[in-house]
Amino acid sequence: MVSKAARISFLLLLLILMIAFAAIIRPFILPALIAFLIAVICWPLNRMCYQWFGRRRHVAALVATCTVALCILVPLGILMTIATMNAVDAIGALSSKLEAGRVAQAIDTTNHWIQAKIVDLSGESMPEFNLRTRLLAFLSTIGTLAYQYSPQVFPATANLAAGLVLVILFIFIFFADGEQLYAVLMDLIPLARDHKQVLVREIGSVITATFVGMIATACAQGFLIGIGYRIAGIDNALVWGILAIGVTLIPFIGGPVMYIPAAIALMISNHFYSGLFLLIYGVAIVSTIDNIIKPLALRGKVNAHPILLALGLIGGGLWLGMTGIIVGPVVVVLMLAMIQIYRKEFMDTEG
Repeated sequence: MVSKAARISFLLLLLILMIAFAAIIRPFILPALIAFLIAVICWPLNRMCYQWFGRRRHVAALVATCTVALCILVPLGILMTIATMNAVDAIGALSSKLEAGRVAQAIDTTNHWIQAKIVDLSGESMPEFNLRTRLLAFLSTIGTLAYQYSPQVFPATANLAAGLVLVILFIFIFFADGEQLYAVLMDLIPLARDHKQVLVREIGSVITATFVGMIATACAQGFLIGIGYRIAGIDNALVWGILAIGVTLIPFIGGPVMYIPAAIALMISNHFYSGLFLLIYGVAIVSTIDNIIKPLALRGKVNAHPILLALGLIGGGLWLGMTGIIVGPVVVVLMLAMIQIYRKEFMDTEG
């Protein structure tokens, strides 16, 4: 038998190696996670190709990976690239209007009026408060961020291209060797077979349902943004609506990025009421539809309370961005499933 000291030494060495391995693969965790989510969602496509190509899994995985890349990843990347380039140009145009001209004069007049009201209400002046300076600083921050991720910056383009290549590579690996990886992971989980199947079923359901909710929400928000642009009198509303489908996939900022700058641009370009309409329309309808479609997509497919799912969506998005919107609900569902397994196996046994 292995002595206690030898067992402890082995576990410590294993822990050290696992920590070192985690540090080594850290740059690849996000692409691998994105690829895993896509592979789970598109697994039926891989199985279909597996049947079509005579059960040759590597050929089937290659065809399925190319299909996913051409039909999902490349179009989405093009949409977000075009949207980023247009955002940079739009922010530059807004900044130029704020620096000089009638718009700058109107904002300065508004700033003097605000300062006068502050003096009337509090009796104290705020000479350091300058509305136009703060708006320019805000636009400069957003413009810098958008420019850093635009194709005009080589490091951003290179990083995005490298990340895309890694995602595609990981998708191929998961398609080709997914069943073997699944078998190994199932052997490592110290649970009964039926409990493992429950966990796998819950994971698949929540990933698929959340992804469907994301796509449906993005399409709905893009359609609504196109309608809002049309009503507000913005040119090429259809094109902007299509671009919005890709942009609105970005958690929390996607929708507002499409209607807040446009509303401000209208307001400071002698179209105040059109801009006000677009702003109210965006907040009340475009951003609200997200809270309607995603719960509908998850209803009946995930055994969790809607409030917990909402917390998982929001918290996951704040934690991991767009990927976290799927990871968050998965963590919630797995936790609830483990609690049910614990109650069934341990509490019932003790009772």
